[in-house]
Amino acid sequence: MTNLYFEELQVGARSTAGPHLLSKDEIIRFAKQYDPIPRHIDEEAAAKSVFGGLTASGSNTFAVYILLSSQLRPHYQVLMGLGWEELKLTNPVRPGDALDLEMTILELRARLEVET
Repeated sequence: MTNLYFEELQVGARSTAGPHLLSKDEIIRFAKQYDPIPRHIDEEAAAKSVFGGLTASGSNTFAVYILLSSQLRPHYQVLMGLGWEELKLTNPVRPGDALDLEMTILELRARLEVET
């Protein structure tokens, strides 16, 4: 695995991970433990929902993002993801969907040392 450190990064550089295939069992298991809403755990209830079928919760989708971010190639050895205010889940994630992650460096900010 290639590890890149802050000094080696450049704005515009990209890193990728995936795919991660979400199974029906994984979606239901996650939802039962962390987000037990009927449209995430019961196929009949999900069919009657606005989504028309079983979908992964947003929490499940974000958990897959965290998993994939640890698998990025090249892997960044820096603190990333400062700010989630623009996170949007625009499409439902369904059983059988394969999720990929592609990250692009938009900005580099060196950490400030704070004296305590």
